[in-house]
Amino acid sequence: NLKETIKDVKPVWQQVRSKIDDAALHLPAGALEPQYEDREVKANALILGLVWQSDIPVNYGILQRWAKTLEDKLGFLPGTDQVEVFGNPQEEIRVHIRQADLAALGVTTQELAQQIQASDAKLSAGQLRDSSQDLVFELSNELDSLERIRTIPIKTANSGQVTRLGDVAHIERAIREPADNLAFVSGKPAIVVAATVESARRVDQWATSAHQLLQEFQTQLPAGIRIHTILDQSQYVNRRVNGVMQELFIGSLLATLVITVMMGWRSALVVGLASPIACLLVFGWMQVLGVPLHQMSLTGLIIAIGLLIDNAIVMVDEVQTRLHQGMLPAAAIADSTRRMALPLASSTLTTVLAFMPIMLQPGSVGEFTGTIGLSGILGLTSSLIISLTVLPALSGLLHRWGHSLTLPQWAETGVSFPGLNTLYRRSLSTALHRPLLAIALSLVLPVVGFAVAPHLSQQFFPPAGRDQFFIDFELPEQTALAQTQAEVAKARHFILQHSEIVDVHWFLGKSAPTFYYNVIGKRENESNYAQGWVQLQSNVLPTSVIQTIQTELS
Repeated sequence: NLKETIKDVKPVWQQVRSKIDDAALHLPAGALEPQYEDREVKANALILGLVWQSDIPVNYGILQRWAKTLEDKLGFLPGTDQVEVFGNPQEEIRVHIRQADLAALGVTTQELAQQIQASDAKLSAGQLRDSSQDLVFELSNELDSLERIRTIPIKTANSGQVTRLGDVAHIERAIREPADNLAFVSGKPAIVVAATVESARRVDQWATSAHQLLQEFQTQLPAGIRIHTILDQSQYVNRRVNGVMQELFIGSLLATLVITVMMGWRSALVVGLASPIACLLVFGWMQVLGVPLHQMSLTGLIIAIGLLIDNAIVMVDEVQTRLHQGMLPAAAIADSTRRMALPLASSTLTTVLAFMPIMLQPGSVGEFTGTIGLSGILGLTSSLIISLTVLPALSGLLHRWGHSLTLPQWAETGVSFPGLNTLYRRSLSTALHRPLLAIALSLVLPVVGFAVAPHLSQQFFPPAGRDQFFIDFELPEQTALAQTQAEVAKARHFILQHSEIVDVHWFLGKSAPTFYYNVIGKRENESNYAQGWVQLQSNVLPTSVIQTIQTELS
């Protein structure tokens, strides 16, 4: 792990790569070269399973060819960042020797193997050098196809004549056994293709193109193979964005209703427009600053939505008070803006300072959560700007246009409660005449809050409300992949006993593709390891289900 003080990580990783290359020179002969893998932590946008539906045993060769086709199609889709394949066991070429034919040639199995190996030698055919480059030529004799292997010449021991390998053996392409990793989607053998999207692309727009591609690809698949969509991230993105819009609508509606009762319809209409206008302005600032619309920035905007109308209420009330006193709209707007600019700016600044620690948090935590504070600050600043510019002008226009309407008095100026007004005036008078008592009373709630705070659980993020979760299934180290497969099949049966669970997918020997930004797959080439992907009903939270399943499987 890098230190939190590191801002630019590229030079550090370059040094790591150089150290790895230097160390490779000192490894003993036959040792594999160390590999450096630069992997960006990013959740997949679309995860698809090519599922073997036929009753006959699975043919991974067919699945692999179609998975490769799908991988290429998604890779060429505009906006695709990376495409990765899971549950794709490695292939090998098998040579089944006909012992009677081989014995007739007077060649042993070991001698045959040596001749096959010698035919796959990587031989240099010379070099081409000039002032700008140095190219090495290699003979084109790589064993890269079944036909080429069948035509390998085999020298006989008796007469020295040459025959072909295909004359004494059957050559076929097959899955290496035991397999290094497998995937089972809905309990059936499958190969899973997962795609991530470029950071600058909108997931919902990319997903629309991907869905069109999949509809066309599905028609090309043979009988017995189908596409199963394990994850479509665009659904969760749209749900999140729609949630923000819903919060904005509900907040504006409630504010409008309350302000209508308290201050009249003109003030309510202007205040109700404050949140939508401020949010539009925030989106503009985010575009200018290059801040993407993602989970963190949306969270900051949701937090700020409840604070966006404070400045608007104060400013609109100030303008309406002067208009009701008989001032002309232009004079009322100018006088109110001049008088309230500094107080509103000061109150906004104090709230902005509360968001600053989140935005300025150093290290990886700040890099991850900084846009929460930034989008909150942009929302508050936008609220101040429109409260001093747009909203006073709207108040003046509505005052001019509204004279032709005949409405009850409460709709014009709000509902008045004489008894409540009297109590409020007495409270203000007491507070102003006895300031120490007023200060002491105002400190009661903050002091109680500070006293209770140490006893509250500290958690920056609540548990994720996703309808999916992972299960890590680990058996003793010496367990074969076939045994792991049998055990997870039993586990799937127990898990599906719960009515809240829709489906379970298993990834054996390797971590499952990521579906959430804080879930990182680190396991591979482990036959004793499997990771289950549990899909819940859309209205079920995973917390209670996880505890129950954990107890049962343990």
